Amino acid sequence: MLVTLGAAVAAAVLAVPQNGQADPPTGLTVVMVAVGQGDGLVVQAPNGTVHVIDAGPSGQGTAAMLPTIATLAPTGYGYTFNSHFHIDHLGGLDEVLNAHPFTTALDRGDVNRPSNNDVNNYLAAAGARRQTIVVGGVYSLGGGAIVRCISANGVVTGGTTVPVVGTGQEENSRSVALRLEYGLFSMWFGGDLTGGGTTADVETAASLACGNVDVYKCNHHGSNTSTNLNLIANLQPELAVVSCGVGNSFGHPTTGTVNRINQAVASRILLSTTTGSASTIGFGVVGTLRITTDGQRYRATAQNGSFLDFYCDEVPTPSLAAGDLRISEVHRNPSIVPDTNGEYVEVVNVGAKPVGLAGLSLADGGGSVTIASNFMAVPGRPILFQVDGAGSRNGGQPLGVPLPFNSLALGDTADNVTLTDGATVVDTVTWSTGFAGGSGVAAERRDLFATTASTNWSAATMAFGSGDLGSPGRTNDVDTTAHGVQVGVSLATDRFTVHGTAFDLPGMFSVLLLAQSPTPTFPFANATIPLAFDSLLQASLSAPGFVAFVPTAGYRSVDVSLPQPNPLSGTTLHAAHVTLDFALAVPGLSPSIAFVLP
Repeated sequence: MLVTLGAAVAAAVLAVPQNGQADPPTGLTVVMVAVGQGDGLVVQAPNGTVHVIDAGPSGQGTAAMLPTIATLAPTGYGYTFNSHFHIDHLGGLDEVLNAHPFTTALDRGDVNRPSNNDVNNYLAAAGARRQTIVVGGVYSLGGGAIVRCISANGVVTGGTTVPVVGTGQEENSRSVALRLEYGLFSMWFGGDLTGGGTTADVETAASLACGNVDVYKCNHHGSNTSTNLNLIANLQPELAVVSCGVGNSFGHPTTGTVNRINQAVASRILLSTTTGSASTIGFGVVGTLRITTDGQRYRATAQNGSFLDFYCDEVPTPSLAAGDLRISEVHRNPSIVPDTNGEYVEVVNVGAKPVGLAGLSLADGGGSVTIASNFMAVPGRPILFQVDGAGSRNGGQPLGVPLPFNSLALGDTADNVTLTDGATVVDTVTWSTGFAGGSGVAAERRDLFATTASTNWSAATMAFGSGDLGSPGRTNDVDTTAHGVQVGVSLATDRFTVHGTAFDLPGMFSVLLLAQSPTPTFPFANATIPLAFDSLLQASLSAPGFVAFVPTAGYRSVDVSLPQPNPLSGTTLHAAHVTLDFALAVPGLSPSIAFVLP
């Protein structure tokens, strides 16, 4: 049994690409290109084939879309999808079609199709490649990724038809709505689809037919005539993204749309290519946005390289326990910008493995926010909860989680911040007169494992962004935390993941070990390894990813795939994490932990 188990684990590890959960997920890529006031998206399937959904206004195909496509180094060219015949979506598509041999150009067809130079240029470039999209049709993108057509011309898959002829914004109402799927990941694209008021409400029926998604590409650039409450309830996205022009005259994204997406009772993050009309806050500003996913988790990366990680919502994540997250920094009285733009609260996962933040509530003395997005909090990597996500307005903070407008307002002299998950208090900090920090100076926690009393907090010492003092998004300048070496295991039906942290030992050797038994332990150098030296342990020593250097950030992981059905289901295994220096001494090791294969 031991030999069989060791061989099975070694074979399973060899079958899984070993990029850890701190690394960018690989598989499917979606790029929302900053094309100004318009939409332009590039999708690269896991097999390298590239597809395009809209291409922005005329000129943006050449200026923005083609350079983005080039960075992806395509292995082939598949579909172009035109959501509808407005020039801010269609104008650059002829430039894309003329430049590359895309096989098929899909659009909504010729019903009440407008006629102008941009439309004619598109029709000429598409030529014989042009096809009318089929509502309910499924289009294979390659490598297991597919697109489903949910609606077009007011016709919704499943049989519903919403009358759009002669209604306000008829062309917008005719927009093609698509659902992208890869593994557990899903994303909505709806062009300028309308949601009622002075327009036809196609959103309600189409979103009901679509169902839950991870990412919602905002309809109509965040217009008030789109993103109705029914759509939010039906799609329940964790991440919303919007493309609009800086200083646009339409108010995009509008206050109403932002507030429907990002509510205090269910705060969902919204990321925008620009600050939009500059009259609304409550969202992050990212430029061209890249989303990558392996079908289990996904990462949203801004143009400047900053990013946020998420679990796909079907991935189960356990409830948070007391102490899983620590409040590491509070900026309650910025001086460079107003409090309503510059306040923030930073939290850090001090555990051995990533945790999901869906359901986490942040409260101060006057309000509370419950997080609906399933953020993936990686050990040691700070997450910033901020009142404004635009770096040009918030004092130069890095990308964080923008909270709903006016949901938290930190008292300058006295207040508190408490993190809860259900009835569990995860962490809390209270301040009053004399607390560290103040005008233009954040308060930083020195020891993340020690008390939150004022004696464990110091004033920040280094400037960030526009000049306030603080360390948002990075380890505190006054940090004195002594971290032990940790190991953790997370389980899924088709895999398990071994996690290891050694925050204080970057550059050392990190050895993640598996064994069938914790005894008999065995000596190595100056330490006693808390596992049996059985065949499973020997197999893990030789399997890819189990021996590596401790990354600079101090956290890494390795996946082990499980056969389906799993003949080893119910088997108890044990794990430990050992660090070695270059003399092969052991500067730190974890206790062993037990886990049961699903």
